[in-house]
Amino acid sequence: MRNNYPYQNSNYGGYHGAMYPQQGNCGYPQAKPCGQLPPQTMPAQYDPVKQNTSFTGQDVFVPVVHPSHTTNVYQKNYKYMHSFPHTESVVCQETHQHFCAPSCPPRPRPWC
Repeated sequence: MRNNYPYQNSNYGGYHGAMYPQQGNCGYPQAKPCGQLPPQTMPAQYDPVKQNTSFTGQDVFVPVVHPSHTTNVYQKNYKYMHSFPHTESVVCQETHQHFCAPSCPPRPRPWC
C-alpha cells in the first residue's frame, strides 16, 4: 500500500521542510530547531486498491465420446406354402334285397 505522505515522520508536522528537501524551500516553512513540539504520527492514508489482473490460460481437453453402433441384420424369411390337396373317390354301392313273393294258397299235398 502506498502512503501519500513520504515525509510524515519529520520534525515539522509530519513533513520535512519541503516536499523535496534537496531543492530547498519550495513553499513550505523551514523547520525551526528550537521551540518545537514533539513529533506526531498521523494515521496511515491509503490509496484505493489498484486492481491488477494476471491471466493465465490453460487448455483442458475433456474427452467426449459419442459412440455409434451399426447392427447389420440379415433376415431369412421362411414362407411356408401350405397346400391342401384334395382327392375324391367314388364308391359304387349296390344293395340287394330279397323278397319272397306271396305264395299261392297252399295246395293240398296229395301224398299226405
